[in-house]
Amino acid sequence: MTQQDEGVFSARPDGSPPPEFARRRADAPLAPVTLPSGDEVTMAVRYADVHEVLTNPAFSREATLAPDAPRILPGEEFGEDPNALTNMDPPRHTRVRRIVTGIFSPRNVKAWHPKILAITEHLTDGLVAQGTPADLISAFTVPLPIQIMCELLGVPPADREKFQTWTDMIISSTAFTVEERIAAAGEFSGYVRELIAARRGSEDDALIDALISAHDEGERLSEAELVHLTVMLIMAGYETTATVLARGVLSLLTTDQYRVLCAEPEIIPGAVEELLRYGMPSDGGLLRMATSDVRLPSGVVRAGQTVMPSMASANRDPEVFPDPERFDVRRAECPHLTFGQGPHYCAGANLARHELRLALETLTRRLPGLRLAVAADEVEWRSGLLLRAPLRLPVTW
Repeated sequence: MTQQDEGVFSARPDGSPPPEFARRRADAPLAPVTLPSGDEVTMAVRYADVHEVLTNPAFSREATLAPDAPRILPGEEFGEDPNALTNMDPPRHTRVRRIVTGIFSPRNVKAWHPKILAITEHLTDGLVAQGTPADLISAFTVPLPIQIMCELLGVPPADREKFQTWTDMIISSTAFTVEERIAAAGEFSGYVRELIAARRGSEDDALIDALISAHDEGERLSEAELVHLTVMLIMAGYETTATVLARGVLSLLTTDQYRVLCAEPEIIPGAVEELLRYGMPSDGGLLRMATSDVRLPSGVVRAGQTVMPSMASANRDPEVFPDPERFDVRRAECPHLTFGQGPHYCAGANLARHELRLALETLTRRLPGLRLAVAADEVEWRSGLLLRAPLRLPVTW
């Protein structure tokens, strides 16, 4: 690991972004970084540069699938599948993305509200019945997005716990071997193929039925695209939301901000944006390769050069966010990049925001005395995964 990237991918006890980002933003905004795979790419850390990388069509996702292109992790990755929406460029990306965007429209999310609220209340009932001290991770922040996404997709309840294990293995950096990650991806895809076969002909209104119709009736999705899209929705719908929620609640409980939300529930929608900014789950984003020379605000990226945009660093850029290291649920402007930007902007952003809002509204309404049952520096963090979140969050009320 070079001096320039020392500390960029090393775990911090509290899961916070590495201090190295501040130095890079000041002195080396487009410097090389060595990835966990050993490959070297350019890391963009300033907000303006990251935004340009995410939105400029000269930066390609498809080009990063070339056999000799840099990889984030060693070995074959599930994420390298060309049928993954995240790996497509227009016009193919436009076709598939249009289907997903329609499914996760604000209108549909509003229609799902009763189901989402019922799951949130049910898990809170279980948390309260469990008594204190309780682990908020296993009782609430992890099962909430899993149950919501599986309920919306039409996944049988008995199968839902499998997804957490498969997802954790697939996004592992060091916690599992390459062989274990590949095996998990194969099992996950195999399960989804069986689920699709079982659901064909169903007249339910589950999300997976809409995706199957997009393949069977309109042929807007290939079979491979259908399988990978379903897997992606489950993975992204669970892991990212669970991580942001866990990190967000921890931030609320280690400051005075939880009490603020209890007293001012009307600011919770804005607080969700601050949770997303402050609790960005990973340090780096998906790689992009420049297909031509591109002039960014901080310098030139040459054709063929691979860039890793760091949304976590961009979210702490003092040029955009005053006092960026302060967690403030009353922050007036919060144009964070946690959901990305441009053509690969998170398709499930509407749903994630809705889940996070209902989670905070329910917790603050029903458990106004919620607090940590251990000192903040005693909270255990997960290790060996690309997303950083508390392993356990002991709470009382």
